[in-house]
Amino acid sequence: MREPRTVLLTWNPNKWEWTNLDEMIEETTRLGSCLDQWSVGRSRDIARGDRFYLLHLGAEPRGIMASGWIMSEPESKPHWDGSERSTLYVDIEYDRLFKPETAVLPITQLQELAPRQHWTPQSSGTFIKAEYITILEDAWNEFRSSEPIFESPSEFMEGTAFTVRMTRYERDPRSRAACIDRYGMKCAVCEFDFKERYGKLGEGFIHVHHLNPLGQVRSTHRIDPIKDMRPVCPNCHAMLHKKKEVLSIDELKALIR
Repeated sequence: MREPRTVLLTWNPNKWEWTNLDEMIEETTRLGSCLDQWSVGRSRDIARGDRFYLLHLGAEPRGIMASGWIMSEPESKPHWDGSERSTLYVDIEYDRLFKPETAVLPITQLQELAPRQHWTPQSSGTFIKAEYITILEDAWNEFRSSEPIFESPSEFMEGTAFTVRMTRYERDPRSRAACIDRYGMKCAVCEFDFKERYGKLGEGFIHVHHLNPLGQVRSTHRIDPIKDMRPVCPNCHAMLHKKKEVLSIDELKALIR
């Protein structure tokens, strides 16, 4: 099994209009994460568990506007342009997503930090050179800001499928808040606490993991946030989903060294 890598995804608004960007930014801000799917052209080397950054290209300002984790292996599907061609897609989960007009880590700065990296690829799938991965993550952490979470109680309906350019599954923010109210902000696997580690920057940040993934249920269903959800850090969240069959919390705990 290879080590996780860091890959660049690209979005050029001159080629494709992202009509629901605002609502996805809002979901990522409120919930700490948001599921999506992205075309990666012919890049079959991308793997579940890889880190990604999303580059805004074409119109200015150009630069990194989002980050997150690859949640699936590449899969061939009809091309996003509506033609008869096919292309490869991966499921992704944002941990940060910004509107490019208001916040990007600019390409000019990226070129200074990593001069041997190609920062204007024509399509998604370019890997970050190993020597620049830590430099890039540090620059992105310094650039990005944290978002608050919402609060609420008990048992809710979620998982209704709706179509954008993929099938996504609605998440009720109240269930996230109820889960965190019960279990706190520490990762249920490794016990990492973002506030303890990063101070105010990390306050209120944690992913919430569905023990029975929404994408497998594929229907509207009743969920109990106490029984069916756990707070997890992004690293453990990616590892829980790294295999075709989602690992349990206890199974991943047993693998931690």
